[in-house]
Amino acid sequence: MKTVLDAAGVLAILLILAVSSTSHADETAGERIEISPIQAGRLLFRAGRIQDARKLLERARPENEEERIERLFLLGLIDARSGFPRRAARRFETILAQRPELTRVRLELAQVYHSLGLDEKARFHFESSLADKLPSSVEAAVEGFLNRIDARKRWSLSFSTAVLPESNPAKRTSRGQVRIGGVPFQLDRDARGSSGVGYLVTTGASFSPTIADHVRGVLAASSAAKLYKQPDWNDVSLNGEIGLARLFDKGTLSGGLRLGRRWLAADPYSREIGPWMRGRLHLPPASRLDVSLSAVRRDHHGREAQNGWRFSARPVWTYALSSPTSIETSVDVELTDARERHHASRMGGLGISVRHAFRGGLSISPSVSALVRRHAGLDPLFLKTRSDRQLRIGVNVLHRALRYRGFAPYAGYSVEWNRSNIPLHTYRNHGAVFGISRKF
Repeated sequence: MKTVLDAAGVLAILLILAVSSTSHADETAGERIEISPIQAGRLLFRAGRIQDARKLLERARPENEEERIERLFLLGLIDARSGFPRRAARRFETILAQRPELTRVRLELAQVYHSLGLDEKARFHFESSLADKLPSSVEAAVEGFLNRIDARKRWSLSFSTAVLPESNPAKRTSRGQVRIGGVPFQLDRDARGSSGVGYLVTTGASFSPTIADHVRGVLAASSAAKLYKQPDWNDVSLNGEIGLARLFDKGTLSGGLRLGRRWLAADPYSREIGPWMRGRLHLPPASRLDVSLSAVRRDHHGREAQNGWRFSARPVWTYALSSPTSIETSVDVELTDARERHHASRMGGLGISVRHAFRGGLSISPSVSALVRRHAGLDPLFLKTRSDRQLRIGVNVLHRALRYRGFAPYAGYSVEWNRSNIPLHTYRNHGAVFGISRKF
């Protein structure tokens, strides 16, 4: 479809843009020049005639994918400048679902989300854009947006729910018998692995009041409930944090006190309290380092032999290879003390995950993690010092265009192996997840 303009119509647009000259007018006089409605809409938009551009673009019928994307992009720019940011966000998201490598669109979407106060979404797209080669002025502007997001963030809410079919949710051995002191013992059915379907619900809330310049308070609470038809497998936890956060140009540093409770099979299992610290550092041009430290005193209801301190450290390095692709590497270190030595342990782990957004809207996130845990004393039943090696492989997929009222569906699959020198603790578990989530 073409829009036919005579020389006067073309010259009107060119004069508005200050790109025409009298000699050019003389050369084109009497000619008929064909330009597409998309091109005409672009010229009108650049000339500041936004409403004229909107009318023309809304009537336009793109002839190919490139024209369809440019039409959506121009209409998104018009919406953003006309006071319709949510409509603009939907148009930009539609483009990125098909063409995630378009950095200009990603930057416009990030600015729209920032204007709407949707800082987590804005942060994601700003940080993803830094993976591409941006002009120094644009990169500085993005860093400025990230600093403002850190400075103004006050509260957030999150909710997710999922269905979890698993082959061995209780993580029990599949063996029919074990040897204790060289004597074989038959395991009853309840002590062996069996399949089941769980339902997971997680919620979170945080509030960051202003204490002083560059200093914020930290008030946060979260909960998770994993429920099964078999009540003995139920696992419910509740956690809260209070503290302070210091904002810097390139990141944040926060710390405070953490409290937690956990219930297994509807019975009280443990409670904990202790200090925590977290730091975030943006490393130009396209990486981020997050470090979390904690030391909590954990007491177990009716299991005093397990009571003790738990120290943990977790650095996570995220690097964006490009705007559609990022890689995340994490290291986990945990030291657990207990009254009885065979309950104390030392653990070290490594995890790697990749996120990639394909053309068409499909995103895939494969991951692999491994850990080694060694206990401190002899198991009183098996007379061995327990040592476990665990490997977990998983993949999550989602389609960015499939959203409803802000809720994003996702699906995933994982398989986990645990190898122990005490056969009772050797298991394998296959699991799937089908859920929805949203951050407010």
